[in-house]
Amino acid sequence: MKTILVKLLRWLTHPIFVFVALQIVWLTMIILWVVWFMSQQETLSKLSSIIGSTSTISPTTGIFTLVIGCVLLGIFLVGTVVLFVFTQIQSSLISQQKSFVSSVTHELRSPLSSLQLSFETLQRHQLPAAVRDKIFSMVEKDLERLSQLVERILIAGRLDRGIIDYKNQQDEIPLRELIQHVAEQQRHMDDSLLQRLKIDCSPDLVIGASRLALSIVLGNLLENAVKYSPAGAPIRVQVTIQEYELWISVEDAGIGLTSSEQRKIFRMFHRSPRAQKAAVPGTGLGLYIVKSIVNSMGGRIWVQSEGVSKGSRFTFALSRECILAS
Repeated sequence: MKTILVKLLRWLTHPIFVFVALQIVWLTMIILWVVWFMSQQETLSKLSSIIGSTSTISPTTGIFTLVIGCVLLGIFLVGTVVLFVFTQIQSSLISQQKSFVSSVTHELRSPLSSLQLSFETLQRHQLPAAVRDKIFSMVEKDLERLSQLVERILIAGRLDRGIIDYKNQQDEIPLRELIQHVAEQQRHMDDSLLQRLKIDCSPDLVIGASRLALSIVLGNLLENAVKYSPAGAPIRVQVTIQEYELWISVEDAGIGLTSSEQRKIFRMFHRSPRAQKAAVPGTGLGLYIVKSIVNSMGGRIWVQSEGVSKGSRFTFALSRECILAS
C-alpha cells in the first residue's frame, strides 16, 4: 500500500502533470467566471442605467465581480509561480543527470583503459612472475571497481522504484566483525586503511538486520571517507547505544561540507562542486543509495560538519529493538 501511495505521489507531482492540471484549472475557472458574469444581466443593466444618469454608483455594485476577478488573478499568479518552481526542479534534474552520465562515462573509462593495458602487457612473453602477479592484482581491482559501479547503478534504480525493502530482512550480525570485513573490502582504495581506521564498537554487540544493506551503507560511507580525506588521515567508526536507537557513525578529517552542501548531499546525482573541481571520482549515487537503504530499514541518517576542511561525520540510526546482544 505504501509503495502504491509513493508512486501515486510521484506521478501527481511530476512537472508535466502539474503543468496540464494547472492549465485545466485555469481554463475551467475562467469559463465558470465568464458564465457567471454573463448571467448577471440584471446587474449589468442596472449599472448601465446608473452610469447614464447623475445618480451615484452604489459601493456594492459589481463588488463581487471585482473580487472574483482579483481572486482569479491571484490564482493565476500563484499557478505561474508553482509552474516556474517545477520547471526549475526539472531543469536541475536534467543538469544532474547529464553530470551523472559524464561521471559514469569517466568512471567506466578508467578501469577499462587499465584492463586493456594490462591484457596487452600480459600478451608479451617472458614476463617475470612478480610482474605478472602485480598485473593480475591490478586486473582484479579494476574488475571489482567495475562490478561495484554497475551494482550501484542497479541498486539506485531499484530503490528509486521502491522495489527493494530491507526492513523485513533479518540476519544475525556481529557488528564489529562486519565493520572490519567491509573495511577489508575497501582496501583496494587505500592499502593503509586498516591502519588509519579506528573502530569503536563492542565485540559482543550483535544486531538483527540485513547484512547486505549494512554492508552497502558502511561500504559507501567508508569509501567516501577515504576519497575525501588526505592520505593517512584518521577515519573513525563509532557505535553508540542511545535510549531508543543504535547510532553508527563514520567520521573523517577530510574536505568537510558547507551548510548548503549538507542540505543537498543525499540527493540523487548530487556532487559537491569542490569534489568535481578536484576531479575526485564519483557518480553522485553513493549517498542517495545510503539514505534510501537506511530509510528502507526504518532508520534515519544525517551529516555533521563544521565547515570546509574540517571533516565530516555521517551518522545513521536504527531502532534499538534491532540489538540482539550487547
